[in-house]
Amino acid sequence: MTKETNERIFPIITTAQLVCRQITANDAAILHQYWSDPAVTEYFSLESFQSIEETLDMIVLLNSLPEKNEGIRWAITRKADNKVLGTCGFHNVKQEHFRAEIGYELGKEYWCQGFMTEALIAILTYGFNYMDFNRVEAFVNYGNIRSTGILEKLGFKLDGILREYEYNRGKFVNQYCYSLLKSDCEFMNVV
Repeated sequence: MTKETNERIFPIITTAQLVCRQITANDAAILHQYWSDPAVTEYFSLESFQSIEETLDMIVLLNSLPEKNEGIRWAITRKADNKVLGTCGFHNVKQEHFRAEIGYELGKEYWCQGFMTEALIAILTYGFNYMDFNRVEAFVNYGNIRSTGILEKLGFKLDGILREYEYNRGKFVNQYCYSLLKSDCEFMNVV
């Protein structure tokens, strides 16, 4: 993994197959395909997007996170052809507690191909080494076995089930609370 920065000091992270870079308005069309796909958004707290304007607004919101020290979100692109596969990043950063939450999604045509594992290892490494996190949390809606599977593969531990933790899409939803500590990663040789 290598790290570079662009003119706005946004970290660009490269891996064997991927480049994780800042999301731009040029990514709106492909991200709208993903964020409006019920298969991709099934476990989102938000409804599937209906308009490109919603997607553009989300891009602006995600790009504002670093300026407010609230997080960072990368576009996951395939190095071979620059195709945007999805996004991943940190939000709800609590710097005083050295922790953040992680979030991610891929277009369904890229599921089960190892892209998300590669991207998450890269950004977790960045988070622990450059953002000074000690703990990264993941809150996953009950039933999202693809997400819990990748978290467990990366060494996240289940802290518990938060009963009716969120109200979304008209109902209360249980969520799994997972965490990964920096010391867990050192033990696993991920970082």
